[in-house]
Amino acid sequence: MKLIFVDFEMNPISKERRQIRKICPGEIIEIGAVKLDEQAQEISSFKEYVLPKYATEMDETCQELTGITMDMLRQADTFVPAFRRFLDWCNETGENDYEMYAWSENDWRQLHNEMRLKKINTQSDRVAWMLGHWQNFQQIYCNLLGLDNVISLDKAIETTGEPFDGQMHDALWDARNTAKLYMLSK
Repeated sequence: MKLIFVDFEMNPISKERRQIRKICPGEIIEIGAVKLDEQAQEISSFKEYVLPKYATEMDETCQELTGITMDMLRQADTFVPAFRRFLDWCNETGENDYEMYAWSENDWRQLHNEMRLKKINTQSDRVAWMLGHWQNFQQIYCNLLGLDNVISLDKAIETTGEPFDGQMHDALWDARNTAKLYMLSK
């Protein structure tokens, strides 16, 4: 069985869109993921920017953290086609043969809410598999350390004595660092 480590970067939806924010307070603007084989070696990666439908401006803090600008996103597809490509990448063998890991429950909640907002069928086989095989590695790792409170990804990497690879708040690098932490904890 393959292991997939995923991370999403999100941009908040404007407070003026109250009804939409009740369903989903932000939109995914970047998907990053790495796939590991049975020997925990990276065999593939996925990175794609996503053009938001409801957030027409970048939140200043989000832009500072991620380095992502609206100009970068204007060249990207919207969530539905980007997510379909991500699902295709996850299931490239045509079989549901992976476990999904993310650093925190926020990514699962964001994905679930955004699929609801954008009317993606969560009962389809591929989506249901993904959601049903989703692991919160932040909680798993903090439990391994015996911590009562969760810690950030960079703090978790710090506990290993290893450096954080790449750029923090870059979805692909955050996914790679989560995978690195997984491998170091085995």
